[in-house]
Formats: sequence, C-alpha cells, structure tokens
Amino acid sequence: MKFLFLSTHAFLPATRKTSVHFVAEALVARRHKVDTVSVGMSRLTAWKKPQLVEGAIAAGQKNRFADTAPGYRSAAYLPPLHPFSTSHAWVNRLTALTFPLYGNLLPGFLRQAITDADVVVIESGTAIAFFDAVQRLNPKAAVIYFCRDRLDTVGASAWLQATEQRIAPLCDRVIVPSPRMADHLPKTARVRFIPQGIDKQVFDAATVSPYPPGTLNAVSVGNMLFDRAAIEAMAAARPDITYHLFGAGIPDDFAGNVRVYGERPFPDIVPFIRFADFGIAPYRLGERELYLAQSSLKLQQYSYCLLPILVPRLLEGSRGNLVGYDRPETQDWTLLLDRVLASAHPEGWRDGILTWDEVAERIEAEIPASA
Repeated sequence: MKFLFLSTHAFLPATRKTSVHFVAEALVARRHKVDTVSVGMSRLTAWKKPQLVEGAIAAGQKNRFADTAPGYRSAAYLPPLHPFSTSHAWVNRLTALTFPLYGNLLPGFLRQAITDADVVVIESGTAIAFFDAVQRLNPKAAVIYFCRDRLDTVGASAWLQATEQRIAPLCDRVIVPSPRMADHLPKTARVRFIPQGIDKQVFDAATVSPYPPGTLNAVSVGNMLFDRAAIEAMAAARPDITYHLFGAGIPDDFAGNVRVYGERPFPDIVPFIRFADFGIAPYRLGERELYLAQSSLKLQQYSYCLLPILVPRLLEGSRGNLVGYDRPETQDWTLLLDRVLASAHPEGWRDGILTWDEVAERIEAEIPASA
C-alpha cells in the first residue's frame, strides 16, 4: 500500500520528531511505501528559518522528492508565498482568501504523489487546505485526517478551523490521540482513538547518562503552551536542581540552573529523558486542553522512563505519575519538589504504552478495504 503524508513538519534527520514522523517510519518498516510532503512553508519561512529552508531542505527536498530509505521519500512544497495563521483578525481575514488557492494550485510533483497514493494522511494544521485537491485528483484514495491538536489551542486561523469542521465528516477516518479531541468535531465524523506510541528500543538502548554523577536533573521537552513562570518558580525554589529545556523558541535568559538547548534531534534528547530525576510538562492550559493528558508525546516518553512528572493541577490524576502544581505564584515549590524527588518509580507507570509499530498496526486496521 502507498501512503502519502501531508504535514507542516519537516522530515529531516536534524529536526525534532513528532508522532507523524514515527508513524511514517513504522509504516515503512511494515513494508508499505511512504511519501511525505512538508507544507506550510515558503520563502517567507526562509527569512525566519534560513538554516532549515535554504540549508537542509533546499539541499534535497525543495519541490522534489529525496530518498530517505528504501520505500520512503520526503519532499517539501516551497512556493514563493504561503498563507499562515496569526493573532491578528484582519490578517487572518486576508489569508482566508489565499488558503484555497494555496491548497489547489499544486506543483507537478505533489499532484503526482496525490494521484499515486492509496491512502492520503492529512495532519491537522495547514495541510487541511489540500483536502479538496486530494479528492479531486484521486477520489479513490482513502483519506485519513490525522488530528494531533485542537486547532483553536494552537492558534490556527478561523478559515482552517471552519474547514476542519467541513472536511472531518468527509474523511474515511479521523484518528485522534485522545478521546477528548473528538468533542469539538462534528458528530458524523468517523473518529477513532489510537494512543500515541514511543520508540521503546531507542530508550532501552540509552545507557550513558549526560548528567554529572551525584547531580539532580529535570527535563522538559517541547514548547507548546510553554509556561515560563512555572519553570522560573521551580528553578528559584531548588537551585540545586538543573532544569534542561528542549524546544524551538524557548528563551534562554533563565537563571543559571536552567539550561536551554533549543530544537535538537530526537536521539540527542533521549538520554536526557532516560536519566532525569523527573520530567516537567509546563503547559499553560485550560479545560479545552485537557486532551493533552492522553495525547502529549512527552508524557508517554517520561512515563516509559519511569519519571514522576510535574504538570498543571488540571492534568493530575490521569496517570499515576503525574504530580499537579497550582499557579506558579501560589505553589509551595520546595515542598512539591521534595515530594517529586522522593517518589517511587513503579513499573506500572509503563502500562498501556504502545510502540509505534503497534500504533501503525491499528491505523492499518482503520483503512477501508477498498483502498
């Protein structure tokens, strides 16, 4: 079977990995052919991320496919301009006019990839704009909506949110990593809950700690809804703990016991998780983001490594190793951090965590027989 993934993420060795990367790789390992196309980028992106666009992508994937592995190709669609979501309502009204053009005026390599696919996987975000072109070019293909985040949570434009509501019932399946993520989707959408997975072998193979012997270390991976105030409060309360932060765009002007690494390749981050004393998920969240308790990839990774995890109080209780904190300015951080460091690390914290191969197998089972 031939899969095509449309995603806003770059598929490169040096960029961070998300669930769409791991699923694509797992399907290749299961002897499917997989193409990935990164969308939502243009020359505008090159101004902000020149090393990514003019460097790594331009070297092999710019508007063409490059072989990643046997049966696995990756490309990046890079037109001169692309529509994007902003916090400015008037800008979003303008981009609403350009999203349909962007999603339907396609280069030849992308049209061919859509035509050749048996299954087209559209990840939540800008890739939604390509749904109509997929149906026009290849009406026989099964279409999977790979819904990873609520669009209102990540600040997607009103046009993308409205289009999601329109296309969700038209997709063959809508795959979500948390049942809560179906709450905002039309009731007629064919939603299936498939949990996140992890690469257990990579974590099991990490045998060398990056931390100096005898030190205390906490790790935070990712920048989504990042709560700077919580990290600052923890660091001030326990200066003997070193806090290691991974994620693009995280400011680096913290106290001396906070180290910011930016975006790093996934294998580089694994030992920092495997050998940490505890994990942190410093989300700024409300009720609508509670799906993160089940969909957050880092919570799965921390749990597999048997780490207690500091989370906002709203998430506490969804897993046995989640330790909730209150608002940063009211929490007794010293007492809470003492509690976290004294936690036991029972094997049961790993219960129910899937491998990516198991996730891919469940996705296979949801593909219509006609694909």
